[in-house]
Amino acid sequence: RADRFTMRVIETDPHAEPIPWPGPSAKSVTKPVDIGISEDGRPVRVLLLRRNVLIGGTTGAGKSGILNVIIATLAACPDVILWGVDLKGGMELQPWAACFDRLATTPHEADDLFKDAVGWLNHRAREKAAQGQRTHEPSRDDPALIIICDEYAELPEESHDCADSIARRGRAVAVNLIAATQRPTQAAMGKNTAVRSQMDVRICLRVRERRDVDLILGQGSFNAGWQAHQLTQPGAFLISDPEHTAPERHRAYLIDDERVTRHAAQCAPGRPRLPAGGPDRSEEHTSEL
Repeated sequence: RADRFTMRVIETDPHAEPIPWPGPSAKSVTKPVDIGISEDGRPVRVLLLRRNVLIGGTTGAGKSGILNVIIATLAACPDVILWGVDLKGGMELQPWAACFDRLATTPHEADDLFKDAVGWLNHRAREKAAQGQRTHEPSRDDPALIIICDEYAELPEESHDCADSIARRGRAVAVNLIAATQRPTQAAMGKNTAVRSQMDVRICLRVRERRDVDLILGQGSFNAGWQAHQLTQPGAFLISDPEHTAPERHRAYLIDDERVTRHAAQCAPGRPRLPAGGPDRSEEHTSEL
């Protein structure tokens, strides 16, 4: 009836204090991942399967915190393989090293990792075509592949080219990218703009300038009310994806170093791995870029 409504009254601010991570919210990459709490206390859930993710914000805004929460949940999912790229020598992702099938910490290692990812993408695409299937459904025996890249702007140019290919073609075969960067300018995202335009999930933490909101969330976002420059709390963010279309303020869960160490040790023994060597790179990546 038009004359009735439901009202929820929040007596305390859910964002007043840091919000401890409650543990993994999913045991499969096919399920949404809880990354934080909204202003009215609802969990913020984001689906990562077949989606590329862009996380942006100024230094100290909480990018690493959100990455930790995402990795912590994915580490508990046996149907996804995790590859990591951390060109700060592994400072950010090293605590999760036991849960990564591969972790690149140098430009050369990053190039090899992205070339191999394109190789696996092409290999799986040919397999599905031969089977008459249009999409890959992840399972424990045939997992999805997600590449998590901290400080995306530091990637060498050849890695950018491979990431562009993955962003454009990886959805159907469940090979996707999660990229974190301070300002996703054209220079930071590589000479091609396809990576940024193919980001299905945009997470914007605090930024210094209004124009950075549009860089992360898309042209016109600031004028539409997505004012991330006004965020003040560490871990506070706005998210734009098919399930989140309004500029609501959220705060990410906090997972401390001790919890990271303990959780990584628990999840590492059951993590899936791709076969060593992989498909023949000599013909896998060059023809598709």
